[in-house]
Amino acid sequence: MDAGIFDGHSGAALEFPVLLDKIASLARSRAGAAMSAALRPSCHPPTVERRLKRLSFLTAMLEKTPAPDLSGIDESAPLLDRLKVESAYLLPGELLQMADFLNSAESASRFLSAAGEEAPDPHPESGQREVERLAGRLIPLPQMAKELRRTVGAGNSINSSASPLLARIREDIARSRQQLRQKLGALLQRGDLAGAFSDQIITQRADRFVVPVKTDAKSRVAGIIHDASSSGATCFVEPLEAVESNNQLALLLRREQEEEERILREIASRLRREITLLTDDRLCLIKLDCLLAQAAFCLRLECSSPCLEAKGEIDLIQARHPLLAWRYAAQAGRPAMPIAIKVKPDKRILVLSGANAGGKTAALKTLGLLTLMAMCGMRIPCAEGSRVIIFRRILAEIGDEQSLDLALSTFTAHAGRLAWMIKQADENSLLLIDEIGGGTDPAEGAALALAVLKWLERAGAYVLCTTHYHRLKAYAAMDGQAENVSVSFHPQGNAPDYRLRYGLAGLSGALEVSAGLGFPSELIAMARRETDGSEIRAQALLHQAHAAKDKAGEELRQAASLSLAAAKEREEAAALLKSARQRQAGALAEGKRKVRELIRRFEQRLEKTLTRIETAREEGENIPLGRARQDLYQARREYQKELEETLAPAPEEPRLKTEGGWQSGQRVRLAHLNQEGILLETPRPDQELLPVAVGVKGVRVMARREQLEHLERGGDKESPAPSAPAQLPVSVQAQAGEGRALNLVGLRVDDALEKLDKALDEAILAGRGQVEIIHGQGTGQLKKAVREYLLLHPFVAGYQAPTRWAGATIAQLKE
Repeated sequence: MDAGIFDGHSGAALEFPVLLDKIASLARSRAGAAMSAALRPSCHPPTVERRLKRLSFLTAMLEKTPAPDLSGIDESAPLLDRLKVESAYLLPGELLQMADFLNSAESASRFLSAAGEEAPDPHPESGQREVERLAGRLIPLPQMAKELRRTVGAGNSINSSASPLLARIREDIARSRQQLRQKLGALLQRGDLAGAFSDQIITQRADRFVVPVKTDAKSRVAGIIHDASSSGATCFVEPLEAVESNNQLALLLRREQEEEERILREIASRLRREITLLTDDRLCLIKLDCLLAQAAFCLRLECSSPCLEAKGEIDLIQARHPLLAWRYAAQAGRPAMPIAIKVKPDKRILVLSGANAGGKTAALKTLGLLTLMAMCGMRIPCAEGSRVIIFRRILAEIGDEQSLDLALSTFTAHAGRLAWMIKQADENSLLLIDEIGGGTDPAEGAALALAVLKWLERAGAYVLCTTHYHRLKAYAAMDGQAENVSVSFHPQGNAPDYRLRYGLAGLSGALEVSAGLGFPSELIAMARRETDGSEIRAQALLHQAHAAKDKAGEELRQAASLSLAAAKEREEAAALLKSARQRQAGALAEGKRKVRELIRRFEQRLEKTLTRIETAREEGENIPLGRARQDLYQARREYQKELEETLAPAPEEPRLKTEGGWQSGQRVRLAHLNQEGILLETPRPDQELLPVAVGVKGVRVMARREQLEHLERGGDKESPAPSAPAQLPVSVQAQAGEGRALNLVGLRVDDALEKLDKALDEAILAGRGQVEIIHGQGTGQLKKAVREYLLLHPFVAGYQAPTRWAGATIAQLKE
């Protein structure tokens, strides 16, 4: 607890004790409520941040897990104090209270242990770590609690199972009582004593069994008189026949009492050995009760965690007065009115003016209370992203402090308070002053208030003050370190709207407010006529400024709306482009799959043809070579046609249109080469060379736009007669082309095999006979993986290592 952050006067002015009382009301124990009511802010940033993270984590836990049972905290305090006395022991009912306390410790331990089930946060000062540290301090004794409950039976008695000796004694007591009842019952039935008894019952007096005897017949029953009825007509007599049995029963009862006391002392001794642990557990439970009360308060007010600053900017977004929010939380559908409080480091003095009863004082208290809450490590009723400064001092002067006992008027009390506050102020101070310079002549009060603000400006303090003085409004408008803030007011409805407007001084609206308080309209009109001309002009200028501010704000909102609409359109366009690209990529992948399937089928047909030829030769059949060639050429033409149909884009496939009409997948003619091909990608507006796949072999050709011609859909234009190619520059890139080696050095095995698979496909389509693969030597893992892959590839006939270097492999492709 840090001393000197705020004094009692400031705390009372801000209603901080009232706020703590609300939090304390949510505690489960009196001790937890007392700790909550004693909360104090800290000006040490790491401490505040640690507390805030801990409470934020507990609040999140409460949203998912019910709060633990914390009963027995208050009742355990005197019991633990008594156990510190060596000869003391607890009664059976007190043992149950102690069991409740132990069960609370176990319940709290289970609740806190849930923190360890969350994903671990490695930060040493995280909220999770703080809660885990709190859980580590709590050591429950569940077996002790169970033993205490087994010891105590119905009616706060000690169970017979507490010890074998107690069980035997109680059996003897039950037997002795039964024998006594039988003996006295027989006495009641004796014929020679007929008429001597007032009733046929057996009762007890002073723990001894007796029978009711009529007073006038007491001489007929020999025995000891223990009592008489209130009327005196009946005497309660212990017959001589029952004296010895009653004596034996009394001895048994004494032995029972001694054994019970021994059991209680033994239990007390075991508890006394754990007294330090039990005391620590109780303190931990009180701490947890206090924290859970704060968390419940934050949940009820829908609070959020602010960003903590050592210095800089205060920015409270949609801030709500916590006491008003508490009140309205119980009134469904009526939330507290939020306000925005923003104090910039270059404008640390805010002069708040405007309508009477417009919320100026509530704004002061909101800023003060929310700052104190944050410095206590609590979440605050603000929107996410709010920023709070951790001050060294928070000083407030709010309300009428007139004191007749101290001979202080309103002004002298106010001025004396201001004099004390400016002596304490520095750059780490927040000062909240209501009606600064009030209670005296307006001219002198304004002059004093202006001097105080300038003094605080030099001290670098953060200040929020309220005023009706125009001189202070002018100071805030012209001084670079100050800013005007006003509370809005609706003249039509004579009511404030409780919003803060920055950069504008406010109108007091005293006459408008008074008109709504029951003053005669003639009196209000008289007051308007009595208003000074300069005051009227000042109010008119303020009205104009407010109107201009409203108009500028509306234009700014419209511009922001247009900007958002434009941004949305850009996002939609980007999404459409992304979708088109994804469809294009999917089409290319599907095309590749179809091409592989065609190659596989073509290879199977070749295998069948070759097998048929070999079988016929083995059987001596003479197959003409021309017929075999004809079959192979026919297969080639069929699969070539199917391949071209596969590579041609579907008519219904949507494409991205570009300048000049070029699009991915479009069939084109290369006039200078007298060849047809497929445009491989949609060109950019500034792209000069376009990639084209020419022929079935898929040779990649880079050509200029002017070298390409569009081909009609559904049928090609008539090809012109072959001519010598034009002498224009052209770049040809064969995928896995002749003389190029595939370099896999430095790649992981999975990535290398993927790249190898692609290179083999491109080489096969390009009509290559072999592919050189550079894998390096290294550990030999990549080399082994590459060669195993080549052995299993359907289009690889074999492989060999080049004689010049062992770090490469040459794959021979099937013809």
